[in-house]
Amino acid sequence: MTSTVDTATTEAIEVLMAAGRADMIRHRNEAYPEEAVGIICADGSTYPLINQARSAHRFEVSQVFVVEAIKALNEAKRFPVAVYHSHPESSSGPSARDVSLMQAMNGALSIIVGIDGITGWAWDGELISMGWISLTVEDDEEEEE
Repeated sequence: MTSTVDTATTEAIEVLMAAGRADMIRHRNEAYPEEAVGIICADGSTYPLINQARSAHRFEVSQVFVVEAIKALNEAKRFPVAVYHSHPESSSGPSARDVSLMQAMNGALSIIVGIDGITGWAWDGELISMGWISLTVEDDEEEEE
């Protein structure tokens, strides 16, 4: 079962995803056909990581590299708030493996860049939808009209 969070939280996460949209899409395209993985910061900036699995269906990043990245980001006053990854040829919905990873990081924000848009997800005893944005700014503007 999937639930959603309140409107204010969803809107805040959608603003964050929109701020990092271009960088996350660029990283997805550069990593293709493999999954891209990285960190998105509170200011919407991103920090790409290397998918050590080199797979189109999963990502892996050494804990050493994650700790180094978080340390560098904190020193630069770019505070990490979520992990993002891509689904190179599928939707932005979480896979069974994604849900399992979210369960291990209870409450952490996970952002997925799929072929249909960018979504935010978390696990807090159940799968929580944290928002969706389109892949293009133009699509967002049409929805607002």
